[in-house]
Amino acid sequence: MSLVLRREQIVSFLKEKIVYDGTEKIIWANIGSAKGPHAVIVFNDIGILTLPITPLGKIQGEIIIIPKEAIKSVTFKKGLLSYKMSVNTRDSEVPNFRISKIMIGYSEQKTELDTLLKIYK
Repeated sequence: MSLVLRREQIVSFLKEKIVYDGTEKIIWANIGSAKGPHAVIVFNDIGILTLPITPLGKIQGEIIIIPKEAIKSVTFKKGLLSYKMSVNTRDSEVPNFRISKIMIGYSEQKTELDTLLKIYK
């Protein structure tokens, strides 16, 4: 069993929860610091969705949705091995995320991250 969910598994979960719209950019991140808990971050036309991941690699807990209209800005700050992603909203505080440039077991990480970096430059 892999601790990293494949894109197909994440998409299937999003469809089941009726938050899939076909525009998804999906990346893995750590909440707060590089040693923080894992999360899957989904960007789509709804907004930014955070899926909490257990240490065993399962999605468990509430999906946190930041609606597109509530997002003021998204910034990526480049580090040596990862990016720090900050989301600024109108209403709530969002923790920073650490996003590795590559994720072993999730080959789409680099291409999805590159796409997001072009969108939010």
